[in-house]
Amino acid sequence: MKCIVDFFQLAEKLECEYRLTRMSDDALQSVASHSWNMAMMAMVLKPYLKNQVCMERVYELCMLHDLPEAIAHDVPLHEQNDVVRQKKRVNESAAIKQIVDLLDNDEMRARFTEYDLRESAEARFVKALDVLDTAVQHMCAKDLKYIGEYADNFYWKMFFSIDFAKMFDFEPVLRGVFDEIKRRVADRLNAELGIDAGIFVK
Repeated sequence: MKCIVDFFQLAEKLECEYRLTRMSDDALQSVASHSWNMAMMAMVLKPYLKNQVCMERVYELCMLHDLPEAIAHDVPLHEQNDVVRQKKRVNESAAIKQIVDLLDNDEMRARFTEYDLRESAEARFVKALDVLDTAVQHMCAKDLKYIGEYADNFYWKMFFSIDFAKMFDFEPVLRGVFDEIKRRVADRLNAELGIDAGIFVK
């Protein structure tokens, strides 16, 4: 029982870890909230998927994919370079080992490996949801000005790029949902900040 309760205590820290993205009430999004949003999106999108997936594994991957950040913490994308990414990978690998060893759970270890390799339909779907949730927060954020404050509009340039949209092409429903979100974000940028999103497209 001790190891299970220790795990619950560790997992709670994900609710205290915050991402760069802001919510509709202007609060920072917690990593745990991000994972919950992904699971909710998975449930809603399931009937529309072209590629069949095991939803139990999808939910497990949604819940686990960022759990190492309860120990290793989140690193915003605009702060990452080759050195930072390597350090992040080392820290998260150590965190995964600590989590898995705590429960001595081979199935959990397999889920972490599956997500890292991105070879299964479930892992590819969950990675797309990971990115899609960021798009949702761009749409829902109370104030869009903050997103442009980082590294010369780093996040807007990424969000409106052709490569970003291509990440959803393997599932038509994902691409359709993303395109609708992108349209709404572009409309908000124009209406609220007088910014033509076309300046970010590359």
